Amino acid sequence: MAGLVSTTYSTALFDICVEENKVDEFMNEMAFIKEVLKSNEDFFEILKTPRININEKKKIIDEVFGNKINIEIVNFIKILTEKRRISHMLEIASEFDRIACDYKRIVRADVYSSISLNDEQIKKLEKKLSEKSEKTVEVRNIVDKSLIGGLMIRFNDLVIDGTLKGKLEDLENSLNKIIV
Repeated sequence: MAGLVSTTYSTALFDICVEENKVDEFMNEMAFIKEVLKSNEDFFEILKTPRININEKKKIIDEVFGNKINIEIVNFIKILTEKRRISHMLEIASEFDRIACDYKRIVRADVYSSISLNDEQIKKLEKKLSEKSEKTVEVRNIVDKSLIGGLMIRFNDLVIDGTLKGKLEDLENSLNKIIV
């Protein structure tokens, strides 16, 4: 059910943002809302609880988001609250981002490394991955000290493991096959 709800509402919101020519704005604002709700669990609980009157919730939404985001998104949040679908907001925001990225031909790649990559390294990776995928690639660097060295890249349905840890595990598996 959550999948259907998030797809239905995110698609409806996306249609509005395309019609209004505000795809970039809506992407940024939905990411902002998602971050607000994730980092303020008590606030999110207030919006979800049936104990608080819907009109009170609408006033709270106006106070929190009113002058910070597009009115269409404020109204969208109010509709979700009225329909008691606000509990799906995080999934809706994620699905909206996926739809918008598809529309803009953007792929997000997670690049795991044992140390933080600098801006130049990230830009080179984005360029190489963009050439391979024929889409714009946005790289997010995630530091994982357990990798020892090298990179592991996850984008689309592809995983490229060029880490020292991965190579050692492959070597171990090969040796185990020989020994058995």
